[in-house]
Amino acid sequence: MAADFVARLGSRGTVPGEVRSPWDVDRYVAATAREVTEDELRRIARAARSVRRTDPDRLRAVLTALASPPLGELNHARLGAATGIPPTTVGPYVDVLVETGVVRLLPGARSVAAKRAIGRPQVVFTDVALARHLAGHRPADLAAFSGRRRLAPLLRTMVAGELLRQQATSVVEHRVAYLRERNGLAVGLVVELPDDTLYGLEVITAASLRPHQFDRLRALARRAGPRFRGGVVLTTGGAGHPYGPRLWGLPIATVWGG
Repeated sequence: MAADFVARLGSRGTVPGEVRSPWDVDRYVAATAREVTEDELRRIARAARSVRRTDPDRLRAVLTALASPPLGELNHARLGAATGIPPTTVGPYVDVLVETGVVRLLPGARSVAAKRAIGRPQVVFTDVALARHLAGHRPADLAAFSGRRRLAPLLRTMVAGELLRQQATSVVEHRVAYLRERNGLAVGLVVELPDDTLYGLEVITAASLRPHQFDRLRALARRAGPRFRGGVVLTTGGAGHPYGPRLWGLPIATVWGG
């Protein structure tokens, strides 16, 4: 499959019942398992310093805090408390990590279907192995059933990073975001199109589908009405399944054509 996931969502390129993928949980965990060395972390610090004057110890502290947990919202006060760095000083460190491509920012949803949505972005590590390393998770622990809660944000990181990467070259103009409302609806990822229609995406560690896994997408569908193009639950299973009107499940690897 070609790696333009959003284009396939809007065409016959992705027919859920015909989608198959060889990926399973162990393979997704393996995708996070690359060893991250101290030399690599020092290279990140040198690259950051070549852009602007930064302290390598502070940079490492900010990086570690950003990975705790992966795909967390960018909250300078929280980062300041976690690192012991004044919140006003944290911002330039995050900026340089964005400039050097270590992280990207996933914006909050703008759709009219959202009500009082959180505007601050989530931080997406472009290298999921780096995020795993900084979060202190061993691959063997992630593969165990007890590690699925720690695996979940790493899988979402993989998906968000790939969708952000594809956005620049997709044949379909769109915006990738997430949705979290104050005391309201939350959807892991949303794809917003210029005509104010949208897709909702959820990423889960389970291989099989259950009704409750579509609850947030159904809520988004009710909220968006005719603006809702469809909702997808991305799973670690190997096959796609239609689940209901404008709702279906797909293997996570479908996002990058795997």
